[in-house]
Amino acid sequence: MKNIMVLYGGKSVEHDISVLTAIQVMQNLDKNKYNIIPVYQTLNCEFIIVKDHLNPKTYMGDIKKFKPVNFVFGNGEIVVGTIIKKHIPIDCAINCCHGNCGEDGTLNALMNLAHIPITSPQIMSSCVCMDKVIMKDIFRANNIPCVDYILITDKDFNNQDLEKKVTDLKYPLIVKPANLGSSIGINKVKNLKELYDAVEIALYYDSRVIIEKCLENFKEINISCLGDEDVTFSRLEEPLSWQNFLNFDNKYTQKNAKKILDPKLKSDVLEKIYDISKKVWDIFDLSGVVRIDYMVDGDNVYINEINTVPGSLAFYLWKGKFEFFELLDKIIEIAISKFNKQNKHKYTFTSSVLADYKPNSMNKYAK
Repeated sequence: MKNIMVLYGGKSVEHDISVLTAIQVMQNLDKNKYNIIPVYQTLNCEFIIVKDHLNPKTYMGDIKKFKPVNFVFGNGEIVVGTIIKKHIPIDCAINCCHGNCGEDGTLNALMNLAHIPITSPQIMSSCVCMDKVIMKDIFRANNIPCVDYILITDKDFNNQDLEKKVTDLKYPLIVKPANLGSSIGINKVKNLKELYDAVEIALYYDSRVIIEKCLENFKEINISCLGDEDVTFSRLEEPLSWQNFLNFDNKYTQKNAKKILDPKLKSDVLEKIYDISKKVWDIFDLSGVVRIDYMVDGDNVYINEINTVPGSLAFYLWKGKFEFFELLDKIIEIAISKFNKQNKHKYTFTSSVLADYKPNSMNKYAK
């Protein structure tokens, strides 16, 4: 049996959603194939083993009593406990951490040092997809259609002439923290007063803020992608909201939240979504399972963002194609395969520099 470490929680506004994703994953992993090691990342970024890990109320109480987890770098294992230590080899880690301290490449880097395969895309891919500005800069550089946007940072906000800056965008506008998810800190604004207030709110959550042109009459269309070098597409969904954009409550807490699976789209619009998704998959070197969000305005298709660790790992978009446990089997296989392929490359080089170095010849290798 493979030892599968499920990583979840973290210092993120999406912490609670991450816990729910992890519970769903742990409920659906094939117990005949895998030994599950639930490793929870607290709000202080401490890693611990949690008992009664399938109970959401566990994460609302005192977690100091649980055993700490440490990573043995280069060995592909973790150490559980302090006085009595247990070494556990890890075959693969499933990344269920949404947002900061997980989806942003930090966990990928940690797993890379620990020599453990991880199911989400690699460090670079995760980093650039987390930052909405850098992500859209890459879209723009590769002629991938996205709405117009500008960047505002905390260091220049007070000196920034916002009115002049947004002239070309025109109202209404959407203001977002650049590195946050689940629609936290996002506001739609219709005038300069609202713009200043929205930027201040966004800067509370991040030092970088993106201001985007707001489309008035559009459909939000989401698609999940699965694979490594080759990519497979899921069903499409159209989330429905009573507001102009989906906020946190719309996404997660409303029992009557609605969505349309397999929405009716023009064939050319559908083809654009598939073509852009394939292009984005290759450019960003994506792997595992991701979700890509689009805005469809008539015949125009604009990519909105890439989610490298989607909520519930986007399983709901794969229903009808395979079961949840099969999706988990696939992303584990992809992660291990990618890890093995990468480790076939040569990352070290033996030189004579250290042997030839003499302390009294400091400038020998100076350029």
